[in-house]
Amino acid sequence: MMPTTWGFVIQPFCLLVILWRTCQAFQPVAKTQRLGRPSVVCSVSRRDMFDSLLLPSILAILLPTKPSLASEVQDLTSQLFNPDGSLKEGVESEIKFRKVEFSWDPSDDLSMNQDGVNVGDTKKGSKLRLSYEYPLRWSDGKDGDPIYFDRSEGTNAKACKRITVYQSSGFADEKRLEKATTIGVAKALDAPESVLSRMYKADIISGRIVERGSNKYYEFDMAAAPDSCGNSKENLGLGFCPYDNIFLLSATVVNELLYCIVVECDDTKIWKLASAELKRVRSSFVVEATA
Repeated sequence: MMPTTWGFVIQPFCLLVILWRTCQAFQPVAKTQRLGRPSVVCSVSRRDMFDSLLLPSILAILLPTKPSLASEVQDLTSQLFNPDGSLKEGVESEIKFRKVEFSWDPSDDLSMNQDGVNVGDTKKGSKLRLSYEYPLRWSDGKDGDPIYFDRSEGTNAKACKRITVYQSSGFADEKRLEKATTIGVAKALDAPESVLSRMYKADIISGRIVERGSNKYYEFDMAAAPDSCGNSKENLGLGFCPYDNIFLLSATVVNELLYCIVVECDDTKIWKLASAELKRVRSSFVVEATA
């Protein structure tokens, strides 16, 4: 059996108390080695953790627990992928990926790219290369299907709502990123409200720091719930609604400028099927100086 972050089984109420009092601001829970690079895993809970307790499918994905005796045989996803979506050591991926790459010049103004296309006043450059990858079987939007549409059996839907890469305006340093869990991730990362307004009300599910090349990347898993869901079956009767939008972020500082990728999923059913690949997209994000 593969080791898990939480190596014990506890009752739901105890889990709530422990998660509520668990680490903040990247207090280490476990140090792991992934793809030859050190990383620190840290989980923090949200004000309505009862929601996750009542939605085992989401909890099982975001906060992995020790498998029960009835599930000794792990599914194919857990056999191939680490929790962050990276391939486990010794596993050769059969999934082919499409690389998205573009170049910018450093700027004091906001730069943004959505789904591989520069938007707003963002201009091409040559001093910085930014890239990420997503599965080749997801549509690129040029074959008649919406971008990220996955025709795989059992999915047949968009696997990802949107992928946004941006450079925030003004100068930044790592201290700004380190404050993310205390002042709010969206605020610390200066997320553009025009496209990521819901991030400002999202809850932090987990966070960690990884190193790729010479850069540190601060990764966050976040989720947002609607303000209300009426009398529908989605209303849990506890004064809040379940998550309906998941954000996977990776941010880094290069030459005193902050760069971030945000991978969005707005369907919990798709999240169950594609969570490992969505995390793989997030973890493929790289920013490199070309000169």
